[in-house]
Amino acid sequence: MPEFLTRNWLEKVVSLLLAVLLWVYVTGQEKSEMSFTVPLELTNIPPDMEIINEPPGYITIRVRGNSHILTNIKPGKIKVVLDLSHLKEGKNTFTVSRGAVILPRGLMVTKVNPTTVIIKAEKVVERKATVILKARGLRKRWRVSLDPPLVTIQGVKSQIKRVRIVKTQELDLTNTNLEPGKTLKRVVELIPPGKGIYLFPDRVTVMIENPAEEGNPP
Repeated sequence: MPEFLTRNWLEKVVSLLLAVLLWVYVTGQEKSEMSFTVPLELTNIPPDMEIINEPPGYITIRVRGNSHILTNIKPGKIKVVLDLSHLKEGKNTFTVSRGAVILPRGLMVTKVNPTTVIIKAEKVVERKATVILKARGLRKRWRVSLDPPLVTIQGVKSQIKRVRIVKTQELDLTNTNLEPGKTLKRVVELIPPGKGIYLFPDRVTVMIENPAEEGNPP
């Protein structure tokens, strides 16, 4: 073996190892940019407000940072969080800032698209509505009472402003034999009068009485 290969071999091995480590470090620190389409998360929506349009579900961002980290990001590690604590009735324009992007440490947002999100909202209100029994086979002489006769409906103003009544699910009494002087009791669910309208309570107790015939007390 030539002498120049064996002379100071230890120093040469150490130098080679240092060169390899330096190369690994430098390549590991290489910077690059990548685009991601990430979910938009809406938070802190006021309890008395409801969103009535469909904001974008995703935001496109460009991120700069370590190439190894960028290429190995797992789904869910990046998202955009929009704070709606100041949401007002009507049309709202919220800025999607770079600070709204949740990123792994060591990465930086360079671009966000879109930079604004329009959100339309209405106030959630309540009112009373009369319960109407929907029944089949109800005899004319039977007396009907509902408990409660009124329920609270909740929803945005534009949805419930014309709602005056709430109907029950159909109660089938076709084959019911109710003797005079007797009372039938049933719990029946209510039908929401529209999407996004909530009922409190969502069911009522129906009491049907067949009055005793005159001269024939129960």
